[in-house]
Amino acid sequence: MEQGSCCAEGPEPGPVGAPLTEMCPQVKTRPCHGGWKTPGPLLLLLLALAVVGAVAGGLLGLAHSPPKPLLQMLHLTLPSPRVYQYNQTTQVDAARNVATIRVTPAQSNHSWAVLFDGESGCVCYRPAEHKACFLRLMDPQDHETLQLLMNTSRAQGSHSPSQDTHYTQELLEVLGRHEVDPAQVGASVRHLCEKTPIYWARHAEGPRRQRLIYLCIDICFPSNVCVSVCFYYLPD
Repeated sequence: MEQGSCCAEGPEPGPVGAPLTEMCPQVKTRPCHGGWKTPGPLLLLLLALAVVGAVAGGLLGLAHSPPKPLLQMLHLTLPSPRVYQYNQTTQVDAARNVATIRVTPAQSNHSWAVLFDGESGCVCYRPAEHKACFLRLMDPQDHETLQLLMNTSRAQGSHSPSQDTHYTQELLEVLGRHEVDPAQVGASVRHLCEKTPIYWARHAEGPRRQRLIYLCIDICFPSNVCVSVCFYYLPD
């Protein structure tokens, strides 16, 4: 019988005890159309060696090719820290020796208020969207700034920085455990911070230490100076 066939036609049944050659005088085989023969061991070995060689060649190619810099895959556009986008207006009350600067950041409907109160000798900050006011004592430079605001009170509107603008930063430590009694402040501060807690703040002193920045406000003055005032709490 020919081996390798998957379908065979058997002989017609004969009498019991008949010789095998007579019972199966002819055995015909027919191939199964659409079938395939099992590949030999040598062919499987060659296929396996070909696959292993292809994979090894690819890995070696990657290993020898120089890696591409990550900067070619990621492009970041960072805003300049000296780009101030806001709307700033100044209101002056010469009779009370008071000037109020209101700063509205871009894409915001809430404004900061910075009050220079020459009558009580204080500078008060009321942040936007924060229910708190920060109060500090005026220094000689603040009195000069207030006088400058008085002299330029008619030039209200935005103070756009120029190439000659000087940028500086001011750090103020908030004394969160020392709430100010409204009766001890001037009428202008009480009006600005009505129904809002007031806390003392002071300039950073001593060596630099770890600071947790709370919030910042950028203010530009007619003296061509822009100040970034940042408030922070000392870690407990």
